[in-house]
Amino acid sequence: MAPNLLEKYGFNQAEFQSLQAAYRAGELSLRSNLINYNNSWQVRPPLPSDSVDFPSPDSPEAARGREIIAAGKLGLIFMNGGAATRFQKPGENLPKGAFPIMELEGRERSFMELKIANSRAAAAEYGGAIPAWILNSYFTEDRTREILEENGGYGKEDLYTYCQGIMKRVIPSEADLLLHCGKAIGKLEKKLDRTVPGPEFEQVREEKKQLETSLASWIRELAGRAGDELGEEAGRDRYNPPGHLDTTLWLILDRSRPLLKMLELGVEYLMISNIDNLGALVDPALPGLLSLRRGEGAGILCEVSVKPPGQKGGALARVYDPEQDREWCQLIEEFAFPLDFDQDRIPEFNNAAYTVAVSDLLAIFELDRASLAGASREELAARVKAVTDRLPVYVAIKELKRPDRPPLPVVQFERLQGDLTRLLQPLAVKTEGRFFPVKKREDIPVVVPRLEKVLAGRIRL
Repeated sequence: MAPNLLEKYGFNQAEFQSLQAAYRAGELSLRSNLINYNNSWQVRPPLPSDSVDFPSPDSPEAARGREIIAAGKLGLIFMNGGAATRFQKPGENLPKGAFPIMELEGRERSFMELKIANSRAAAAEYGGAIPAWILNSYFTEDRTREILEENGGYGKEDLYTYCQGIMKRVIPSEADLLLHCGKAIGKLEKKLDRTVPGPEFEQVREEKKQLETSLASWIRELAGRAGDELGEEAGRDRYNPPGHLDTTLWLILDRSRPLLKMLELGVEYLMISNIDNLGALVDPALPGLLSLRRGEGAGILCEVSVKPPGQKGGALARVYDPEQDREWCQLIEEFAFPLDFDQDRIPEFNNAAYTVAVSDLLAIFELDRASLAGASREELAARVKAVTDRLPVYVAIKELKRPDRPPLPVVQFERLQGDLTRLLQPLAVKTEGRFFPVKKREDIPVVVPRLEKVLAGRIRL
């Protein structure tokens, strides 16, 4: 099964071997994730000019956006590649987008159905077609397509899917295990310092002890295997989606060439969001804002929200290179900030919702409509490599559940969508009520009452 799975999803063996060798050599690691790794770059808070308030419904931006939608020039991408490990119950095998989130009109509705319902309502309201693409992974592709077929695409005809690539996981190094667990142990130690003796104190101390025991066990079990592939007994857990930059890369790598289809349909602007963020509704102000700001250099809109207490995540920041005396603005992932940078200095965080022009995506790959249509898969792969060579690869450690044994820590290599801001000048859009993350089932009763208000009048079931 594994060779067929790898072939089906376009596994790039040469790329994997290059990343595997770099990891074994220590060139890739949790420390190499840092934006100032092996350079003298400095990170600073963003400038006021790096962000704008969300345009009002009666603004010139919203008016321009209504024209864009009415002309059929807006498309949507819903990112649906995650394995939803925090959502799954034993025996479940559902894509995140297919999980029921709330009951409406007598039955449970999933993330996917509600995102589609919003696109249908917006198309009806603004008078233009709004085609949508669902980005799947090897984990979600087959089941998502089955569900869409069983439900008639939830009433949406201009609905398409495409699929991202696949990557192999490897065994972590001792240095990365120590750093991965060390952060968690350090947090527990700080919590112990703040906790008075009692049941909670004992619980935290036991959690710290168990983590230290697991770390020692992992170091013994995995010694000498850093960078090795996982064995066949891991099944599909041997693999991972390579990160949500694939949302962009596989617009040309997927056999259906979604970017070409977008051009054929007349799509000029794309709104991209996670399928589980039901707050990221179609709003004409966003494509309208980008359209009016492109002449000033804006290449990609990034939605940001004020950080609630304890919120983690990437953020828009300024990066200064003293060697070249050059400064620029970009999104930085939470784990990529310098270790001594106080992230509380940046009040907003990235919502992972973007608006971008199709022509700018073509330009990134140095393509036009004719060359995209006529290029071979090998030629397109070379165009993608020229882009990814300019962007970082991140190391992430995940813990795989094992029956009757402690979880197994594994390394996965990822590229992330936010790094498009290294290639396209970002403009942050301050939003309110457009970010409703549902990461685990326990979030549902907290989020749903707020979502019901946000979705009222904005969906067409």
